[in-house]
Amino acid sequence: MSHEQQILPILYEMAMSIGGEVSLKPLLVKTLQRLLYHTSFPAGLVFLDMPPDTGAATVEARLEAVIGDFELGGSVGHTLTLPATLLRGGPELREDPALLASLSGQGSAYSMFLRLPIDRHGVILLLAPRLPQTELPLTRIFQPVMANLAKAILLCRHYDAYTAGLVSERDVAWESLRKVNRALKTLSSGNEALVRASEEATLLQEMCRVVVEVGGYHVAWVGYAQNDEKKSVQPMAQYGIEADYLGKLRFSWADDEFGRGPTGTAIRSGELQVISDAYTAPSFTPWRAAAIESGCASILALPLMDSEGHAFGALTIDTAEANAFHEEEVRLLRELANDLSYGIVNLRSRAERRRNAEQLHKGLEDTIQAISATVEMRDPSTSGHQRRVAQLAGAIATELGLTPDRVHGIRLAGMVHDVGKIGVPAEILSKPARLSPIEMRLVREHAAMGYNILKDVKFAWPVAEIAHQHHERMDGSGYPQGLKGEAICLEARIVAVADVVESMASHRPYRPAMGMESVVQEITVNRGVLYDAQVVDVCLRLLDQGFKFE
Repeated sequence: MSHEQQILPILYEMAMSIGGEVSLKPLLVKTLQRLLYHTSFPAGLVFLDMPPDTGAATVEARLEAVIGDFELGGSVGHTLTLPATLLRGGPELREDPALLASLSGQGSAYSMFLRLPIDRHGVILLLAPRLPQTELPLTRIFQPVMANLAKAILLCRHYDAYTAGLVSERDVAWESLRKVNRALKTLSSGNEALVRASEEATLLQEMCRVVVEVGGYHVAWVGYAQNDEKKSVQPMAQYGIEADYLGKLRFSWADDEFGRGPTGTAIRSGELQVISDAYTAPSFTPWRAAAIESGCASILALPLMDSEGHAFGALTIDTAEANAFHEEEVRLLRELANDLSYGIVNLRSRAERRRNAEQLHKGLEDTIQAISATVEMRDPSTSGHQRRVAQLAGAIATELGLTPDRVHGIRLAGMVHDVGKIGVPAEILSKPARLSPIEMRLVREHAAMGYNILKDVKFAWPVAEIAHQHHERMDGSGYPQGLKGEAICLEARIVAVADVVESMASHRPYRPAMGMESVVQEITVNRGVLYDAQVVDVCLRLLDQGFKFE
């Protein structure tokens, strides 16, 4: 499994854990629990309310939470004075027993720490006696988590203050908290959609659904800027309204009456736009009747930016109430739009790489077909030999359980395994009598010649080595290198058996085709001697099941 395949589920799971808490203490404890689980560190601490950095050698910080160390747990709620080199700085994985000895309790039992700063709030320290076994990039993987944690700490402190009755105008405060919380939930669920997305259109539709169903907003839609004469904006996805509703309206990103609304202005300027009251805003006149009909009173348009900082579209979010968007809510939704932009750009890049790879593979396969045809034109008696060897070799590889990609490589190698015969005189290749020793030596040169022809071509598979080794034999009696056993690559051992079977079963200028009984006898008698035993067993099974060359 790749690092990306490991990291994305961890980030999603951490985001959902953080987004699910509304009070500070449970938030910190759950965050520590999940960090220890994913890193295999045995203990963790959270320090908050650190003073500004004045360059002092020590730092006074409040210990807010501890997991995994009973003695240090007794200091929770107290302010500790610790070395600045322990608490300050960026993400760091470090072995320093002397520095960790400054911790009270079991500090001397630890030699390794992972420091994860919480933006503007404090720091998390994970402690261990030795580095846990992991291939994850521990200093980088949790940076998005720490950014979300910083926001969650702020929200949880607001909530704790409200529940403690420390803030006046309680109802107003609760409403602000509700708006920010819905944006945070939307951001967390939006990140889930990004992790799962494999196609751009699906991502856009899912993001609009999340905004409406999870966030509780009235309408969400995504529009892309078009480079046509009217600089129109094409709706690409929507949720909360009829599918054809936006198609009846005109949107533009030009500097005209249809482009001065929030969506067009966001695309043109690259800055988010807020309409607090769509029923009275002068710039919203062209769409006012539609807004009243659909019940959209406040509108937020967030630009979608490409990797060069140019807006290519906008995410537009509507609510049913006027003056709906809270400042912190807008900031979180802007982050959602930034994440969506990244997801779109990433999917497009991935699709482009896939198209390029497909074109490259097709061009490569067309070239291989041409090479194969060229070889067989010089020796019409073997026409179709390489194609049939590729067919049987591919069937054997599949039956052996090799991956589809590896099977594909074996088929391609089978198509060109005799390419070196280009260097053998045609009169020798088509000679209707048995070859002399000198002529046989010339023919045997084709394996090395094939390798020299193919070795500089950047195949994704060991095609050149397969061509080089397909006449090697398990007991070392083959040519050109006299390789034995496992020194011969598996792909070449497969092609070797397929080559022998097809050659014996086909007519040659110097002899008629040999019956299948003789073919079976040859590979059976020499199973484990000349030919790989497992490959022979699979080949015999295929022949017994009625395999036929096409």
